[in-house]
Amino acid sequence: MDSNAFNSFLSEEAEDIALGTNYQNKLIHVFCEDRSGFSETIVDILDSNYFEGNQKILVDYCLKYFNDRGTVIRFDTLKDRISFGEKGLVKEQLVGLVDKIEKLKIEDAEEVKESSRTFFKRRAYRDVIIKAATKWEKGQDLESISKDFEEALKAGEPKDTGHDYIKDVNKRLSRDFRIPVSAMEGLDEMIGGGLSPGELAIVIAPPGGGKSMKLVKYASKALLDGKKAVYYTLELSEEVVGQRFDACINEIELNHVWDYPEYITEKLEEISDNGGSLVIKEFLEGGVTVNTIKAHLKTLEMEGFIPDVIFIDYLGLMRPLGSYAEKRHALTDISEGLRNIANNYRIPVWSAHQTNRTAIGEEKISSSHIGESLGIMATADLVIGIGRPDEMKEQKLAMMSIIKNRNGQDGIYQVLEFDTSKVHIAVSYDNNSQVRGGPSQDEESLEVIAEFMGQQRGENSG
Repeated sequence: MDSNAFNSFLSEEAEDIALGTNYQNKLIHVFCEDRSGFSETIVDILDSNYFEGNQKILVDYCLKYFNDRGTVIRFDTLKDRISFGEKGLVKEQLVGLVDKIEKLKIEDAEEVKESSRTFFKRRAYRDVIIKAATKWEKGQDLESISKDFEEALKAGEPKDTGHDYIKDVNKRLSRDFRIPVSAMEGLDEMIGGGLSPGELAIVIAPPGGGKSMKLVKYASKALLDGKKAVYYTLELSEEVVGQRFDACINEIELNHVWDYPEYITEKLEEISDNGGSLVIKEFLEGGVTVNTIKAHLKTLEMEGFIPDVIFIDYLGLMRPLGSYAEKRHALTDISEGLRNIANNYRIPVWSAHQTNRTAIGEEKISSSHIGESLGIMATADLVIGIGRPDEMKEQKLAMMSIIKNRNGQDGIYQVLEFDTSKVHIAVSYDNNSQVRGGPSQDEESLEVIAEFMGQQRGENSG
């Protein structure tokens, strides 16, 4: 680079004009809400000097919290810190600004991430070039200059080397370490508040056992809570699934939903005003793979729709990415692919699967009813069984079993109100309806996983 080009570069990059106010607000929102690791990578190049007024103060709070605790601050904690550190009108203005930023609907989050990373990395490079030129003029050693460049190149790049048990104590003990999406009152308390980004949950039931109804129930709860959801239907049409949502959300019988268009429309307006949004996508032609789901998520992202939770009804109708002679290997491939989506997109993923024939007519569904689906048991964070023998169907009841639970107790059976006519599903609190399965259930679950892992090891060694 000749001297003129170098001077031009410095002159161009020296225009330290603060970012636009709207962009500042969006970046602060993305920083506090992000679960993909972006915030941890940009924190060492994020410079509050490019922010103005109260936004600059907020960024300083964000950076100080990260330096003190080693984790990204969330909105509730940010407001608590402001309330403790500020007084009078300044406190009111800052808290009001945080409320405003928190409620923003960001439709171009990925673009904000990429543009901000580029903006601050370019300024980090500019600063190190100026610093190197100064050191060169002063005759300082090349090793010092080289170290400056190495640090600048690493700044803003992923650097996750793992969880340091000693140093990262504040990160894992933060109350907002898991940010679960609520599923259903009564169930949430058993599974740590709901399903969190990166986690996979599977509902299993016999044919006609209500697994699809359960997914609609969980998705409806997310929608009512102001979340964005995607519901993939591989068996029913989009319209039929939509009618199930109409019935569940409005407590209307399925065969009468079309009699209440104005009532349903009014409710949908309330949901939209609260931030809730739902995309129902059908793939009925068969041959759906994990890559099909990823491609659709990419299309939604390009349109500005970033879901908070995904539902796939159901994984047994999907096709694995590889070719397998045995169905159990195919199911393992699919469940691992769904877990990959949950991890990579930092989104909770719910799906469902059918039990084997031995579960038909059973009240309590357990790990022994998973059959060919042992890989699902080993992969999922949460496995819920639904049993509805004829006598329970007549009483509009079902038995929910917590078969596997990485965030709470398993081996629990809970009676549910289960009215399929209007997709009404709720925990029943009559007659002390929760029953613990006891050690035998836990041991059975461990035996199933051990059997599966033993099979895998044997096949791999063979």
